[in-house]
Amino acid sequence: MTKPVPPHSDTASKAHRQTSARSEQAAFQAAVKPHLQELFEAARRELRYRVALGDFGPDLLTAEELVGETLVRAWRDRRRRPPLLKFRVWLLAVLFRVAEDIARDEAQFRKLATESLQAPVPPEPFYDDDESFWEWYQPDELTRWEDVVADPSSLSPEDAVAADEQFTRSLAPRARQVFVLHTIHRVSLRDVAQALGISGSEAVRLLAEARRLVGVAGGGEGS
Repeated sequence: MTKPVPPHSDTASKAHRQTSARSEQAAFQAAVKPHLQELFEAARRELRYRVALGDFGPDLLTAEELVGETLVRAWRDRRRRPPLLKFRVWLLAVLFRVAEDIARDEAQFRKLATESLQAPVPPEPFYDDDESFWEWYQPDELTRWEDVVADPSSLSPEDAVAADEQFTRSLAPRARQVFVLHTIHRVSLRDVAQALGISGSEAVRLLAEARRLVGVAGGGEGS
């Protein structure tokens, strides 16, 4: 016969889970903190690049917001990080993916906006009472980056730019990512390949292509 579960066991289990979650979040914050400045520099560089390409409008989002989106994504996907990949390199790769996703969403939005210019305006939903409205309006709960990293206002702004986007914007997106990670962030090609999910030989090929094109555009390989 199954023994009855003590009434306090569920409460104790819930408290244990909450404590574990807080500990994990604190550990994540501590791991992120040494890399925040580098993330902000990468975000500013990525925004200039995306604006130059026309993927983003100049006021679409700030570097702080892009880093925030990156940290929210990193927190959500933290258990998917390859175990041998350095945390900072993984964060930079996540930032690239977030920027790519936002650019894709923006392109889709512009396409839909263009296609809907001639479409009739849909009627407003009709709600005969408050209950009907709230059944329709169910906003998702959003995780803010302030929930993941504490006190972002204390971070200093970028003082110097490591590469000029008038050169790197001439590169194919993946070649540019390899170039930026290896040349600007000093990531080994082995880690670059793992972070971007490509083979080592492909990383070598893309870096050679990027160096050649950047050298042609800038009169040298740049810093």
